[in-house]
Parts: sequence; structure tokens; C-alpha cells
Amino acid sequence: MTPAAAITNSGGEFVDINSIPLVMTDRVEILTDGGSALYGADAVAGVVNIIMRTEFEGLELYGDIQSIESASGAYDKTISGIWGWASDDGDTHLVISGERFERDKVAASSVNFIDEFTQFNGAVSNITDPVAVPQFGARLNPAYLRADITADNIANGGSSAAIFADPLCETMTGLTGIPYFVGDLREVPGERGGVCNEDVERFNYISRDSERSSFAMAFDHSFSEAAEFYSFVNYSENEIILTGGLLNNTGGSAVTRGPTVFLAQPGAYTRFPSLGGNSPGQVMELGFFAPYVGLTRPSAADMPNAPVSMANGGANVAFLANPRDGIPRNGQRENSTETNSTLVQAGLRGDFEFSDRPWNYDVSVSWSAASNEQSYIAHNRQNTELAANGLGGPNCTPNGVENFDFMGAEIFPGARSLGAPSAWDFVGGYAQTFFPGFVLTTRESLSLALTSNNQGQGGCQFYNPLLTQFNNANVANDPELIDWMTERVLRADKRNKLMVFDALVGGELFDMAGCTAAIAMGAQHRERNTTSRAPAMNDPGLPNRILSYDANGVPATFHNVENNFECAACIFNFDHSRDTSAVFVELSLPFIENVET
Repeated sequence: MTPAAAITNSGGEFVDINSIPLVMTDRVEILTDGGSALYGADAVAGVVNIIMRTEFEGLELYGDIQSIESASGAYDKTISGIWGWASDDGDTHLVISGERFERDKVAASSVNFIDEFTQFNGAVSNITDPVAVPQFGARLNPAYLRADITADNIANGGSSAAIFADPLCETMTGLTGIPYFVGDLREVPGERGGVCNEDVERFNYISRDSERSSFAMAFDHSFSEAAEFYSFVNYSENEIILTGGLLNNTGGSAVTRGPTVFLAQPGAYTRFPSLGGNSPGQVMELGFFAPYVGLTRPSAADMPNAPVSMANGGANVAFLANPRDGIPRNGQRENSTETNSTLVQAGLRGDFEFSDRPWNYDVSVSWSAASNEQSYIAHNRQNTELAANGLGGPNCTPNGVENFDFMGAEIFPGARSLGAPSAWDFVGGYAQTFFPGFVLTTRESLSLALTSNNQGQGGCQFYNPLLTQFNNANVANDPELIDWMTERVLRADKRNKLMVFDALVGGELFDMAGCTAAIAMGAQHRERNTTSRAPAMNDPGLPNRILSYDANGVPATFHNVENNFECAACIFNFDHSRDTSAVFVELSLPFIENVET
């Protein structure tokens, strides 16, 4: 059988024997020694032989239902049947079997290791790394500063770093009425953070809804002792339904793997007379560099719907946050993993005499295939980054440019020579590369946000990561915008195929002191093909994204960035084939009784 077109958590492949109806199985033989000579190069650690009921006659039905006492209403249900027929002379057999298996999901709260100290959290709002330095002209909304958490961290030997949190967190509740909360029960003293969470225990399970249907058929016909035809067909399809999302969609909320940059509204940072009416932080404002590309610099009045603005309850400074949809979580989104497997085998075997001694042969060919598809919702990086800074939506056309070197630009001509830095000199990590294909934020989207002046205007919309999206209609998220930011894609789309030709022959040679000498020989040819198809979000993703600029502010180096904002370097396009041919000869030479070589 071909390995399943999926991998375990450790990266290994496996053969899914659940694809064979249990009622079709007679017994299982396990050979713990290497069996490469008989079973091919992959059998170095042993062999598991599943012996089928190929000569069964009659009808047999089987049903089974099991449950967990603490998981009321959750069951494993199995129904299967087998029917077999044999010709009157016993030379022909036909056996058909089928099985249907259904498993109900079992909540994590049903198991005995879940107690009052266990907590299942799902973030609803988070604010990190705000550009809130007063020397940059920052005027942070003080409601976002959690001095109480910082004081607690200091008291417990932790850092004195400021902690920021959404001020509406503990005033709101999820759909179950449980209030949102900052932090969790397992926080290390001195290391408390400001993430706002909701309780998501009801979306966590130790097993998921599963459905499996399988079919198997065996047919054989004996023409004579010298020739018997045999065949076996097996098909199975399995679906695991991930109620409430999972795959980074817990509770039906898709969240990005990392945060993105939310720039401040125009005028957010105080200008200093000592710097000629400028400030280091002004370069973190939407549209600040618009005049550098021939556009008018926008004002706060041009963006009354900017979520980051203090007038709308925002933080009033640039910051990082994780975009997410489906808040508060309702668990109505379902993702799924579907696997199919097929096996067809046919062969001819028999006994014959050679030099008046018994011999036998077996020639067969088998073909098997397996597929695995895993569906979920992911954020489109390019669309999400644009929406974070007011340039989102299917009807938005940013009027800035993608290739402006905002990190190299000064707050005014000659500023650096006068010792006046730009905030980008200190927060260059906002565009850092974490690993190939995954960056914090692309330079192109930041360039558009800093050089455009039509944010939140016309068809352009803001995405709001803050809880003000629920109590301020002026900055509420448009469902059409959320749909534009996310896509349903296949996180796994894999196919495995295996064709094996086997030819074996063996028999007695001559008598020896210990017993009869024997020989077995054979040949095998295997052709295996494995393929994986990545969604366009991952490959090609976003090719030729800017990585660096030269001294003149011209893009100098480029790299590919995956457009899947949840999963980069996790699915690839490949089509690999491997052919293996092998022959073997095995001799049994019993020189003396009970001693064999």
C-alpha cells in the first residue's frame, strides 16, 4: 500500500490500515526481522502482513457503538458487513466487504486532566511594540498603558518595560457572557503581558467529528494447481471535520501568524520647534511622504475613520497587532481534512515440478494511491497589510507608490547631519525577515501607506484590530472587507502513488545431510510518485518583493514573500518520482540437522 498522502507531527509518513474494513481482516502477522529480500528495500525494520478473509462464504454483519462516560452524547459508531461466495468446485471465490465508521467530537473538558486551573484562551485584541517614545513626539492614549501590570512585573523581579492593552478588554464579553480578560492563569510572575483574551474552552476537543467509508473486494480463480489468479481491490475515504476551526482558526476566528504594522493618523506625533516644526515620529504617520511622490500630505480631517486615532478611541501611535476575523468567536466555521486511498492488486501463482522436485511461483502487480486535502481560512498578506492602513477593499486603488525608500528618507532634508533621527532608524524591524518567505510587513505595503493620501476614502477602507470595532460605528469592520482579507485555501493538497511489480520463484534443489536444499529468487520493480500542490497564496505568493535599497533609494535586492499570512514554508509545489529495481537470491543449505546456512 502507498503511504498516506499526509505526514505525522514528526514529519514521517504512515500507511493507514484503517482503510481496510476490519471485518475483511482474518489476522495480522508481524515479522520483526528485516524482510528486504522478500518485501523490498523499505522492509529493513520488519513487515506487517494483513491476511484477508479471501475464502469466506456466507453473510456476516457487525455493529458496534462506544462512548465515553464523561462525554455525554458522544459516540463511536461502526457498522460493517462481509459477503462471500464460492463455486461448487471450490475453484472460485468472491468476497465483498464494506464498513462505515462515525465518531463524534469529544470536548477537552470531558477528560480528567482538565481542572479549574486549566485555561483555553483565544486572543481578541493585542497591541505590541508601539512607537510611543515621547522624544519622538508620541502622544499615546493613556488608556492603553497598563501601569498596574508593569508594577506587578517589577514587584516579581521582572522587567520595567511598559505593558499595553486594549482598554475595552475587561468591559466586554464573549457570546457566552464570560468577560474578556487580560493575561492567563499560567503567566510566569514578572512576565505578564497585555493580550486581551476570551475563553475558548468550548472549541477545544481531544477528538474530532470523523466519518470513514471503506470497501474491499477479493476475487480468485484456480485454473489448476499450476495457475491461480487472485485479485484485491480496496477503496476508502475519510473526513475529519474540525468544528470551530482549529488550524489557527480556533472558534471560527482566523488569525495571522505574526503581527503587521498599523501606522498612526496624520498629526498624531507632536512637532518640535527645535526641529523646525518636525519630529522623529512624524514618519510613522499615514501619508507623510505623499509630497515626495507629488501628492498632497493628508491631514487628520481627511481620515476621520482611522481606528488608531485617539478621537476614535485608538492608541494614537503606530503599533503592531495581529489581524483576525470572527470576533467574538461563535464556532460556526468548519474546516476539514479529507483523505482518500485506493488499492488494486492482481497476480498469478501456482505450483509446478522441476527436476522432479516441487517449486512454486508468484507474479503480481499492484497500484495504490492516496490523497490528502486540508482546508482552512487564511489571511491574504497583501490585502491584510493594505487594509491595516486604510487601503483595503476590492474597490480601493492606493494612489501612492510601492518602491519609496521610507527607511532611508529623512524627517527633513539634512536632518541626520544635524543629529535629528527618523523613527525608522529605530523600528526597522517593522519590515524584518523572520525566515525565507515570511516577513513582518512588506516594504511595498508600507510604502503605499506612507505615500498615498486616499486612506479610508472612496472605496478604500480601514481594518480595525481594536475592540472599538464593536462600540464605535465609525470604525466598525465591514464584513465585505473581512472577506477580501481572507481566503479559504488548501493548507495541504498532496498525492502519493505507488506501482509495484513482483516476481518470485523458489523450490527444492537436492538432498543434504540436514534436510533438503532450497532456493528462492525474485525481482521487484517499484515506481513511486509524490506530489504536493501549494495554493497560489504560497507559491508563487508575492515574488520580487523589495528586500533592500541602494544609497540612492532605489530597490537593490529582492526576495519572494509568501502571501499566506498564517502559513509560510509549510506547503510546497513538488512532483517527485523514485524508481527502484531489485533482485535477490536466497539459498538454504542444511549441512547437518538443525544447522542451516
